[in-house]
Amino acid sequence: MQEIFSANRFDAEYYQPKYDDLKSILHRHPVKSLGELVTIQKSIEPGSSEYQADGIPFYRVADLSPFWLGTPSVHLSPRDYATALRPKKDTILLSKDGSIGIACKVEEDLDGITSSALLHLTLVDDACNPDYLTLVLNSSVVKMQAEQAAGGSIIQHWLMDDIRNVEIPLLGREEQAQIQTLLQRAHADRVAANNLLATARRAVECFIEQGEAAALAVLASDSEA
Repeated sequence: MQEIFSANRFDAEYYQPKYDDLKSILHRHPVKSLGELVTIQKSIEPGSSEYQADGIPFYRVADLSPFWLGTPSVHLSPRDYATALRPKKDTILLSKDGSIGIACKVEEDLDGITSSALLHLTLVDDACNPDYLTLVLNSSVVKMQAEQAAGGSIIQHWLMDDIRNVEIPLLGREEQAQIQTLLQRAHADRVAANNLLATARRAVECFIEQGEAAALAVLASDSEA
């Protein structure tokens, strides 16, 4: 009973044995709370009435997938949101509402704005690198902690205090560097694959509209680039 009052949670799901098992496994290794490793910033939520077809790209949870940031379908007025928070290189975007616990590292400074459902995490501790932290945030280790914290909600909402208290297991620097190399290689391969897919799409469109010669010209020009 004391545990229930100290946690201030009365939903049975919060006390499932699997969460105790997770903590037991975590505490066999060095850990730090997420709040010790990063600073956390939150952007804006302008409302759908502010959406427009062009302007500054507006990134929402729907545009985020593990390790990958998609192209937004909506934009905001450059004049009205000129000073809003922009994602910077090596910032980790983390979803806290709806589909919670999705993380993606920003590969370069973006002239775009994120919704308030996407937190901006900036490393302030060299105990881990941003690629490794992104991997851990997308892992079942953090997913289970998010699930436990937000499990009592009908609409999932991850509270800031719970996010700061998420425990991050820390590997050695050498192991982290190896993981970072693999993740960066995987990202480069994914970019290359997307570029090939875009080229193939343009070639098919040219074939349908202009014929085989035009399609071959598209393929040739992209292979030279």
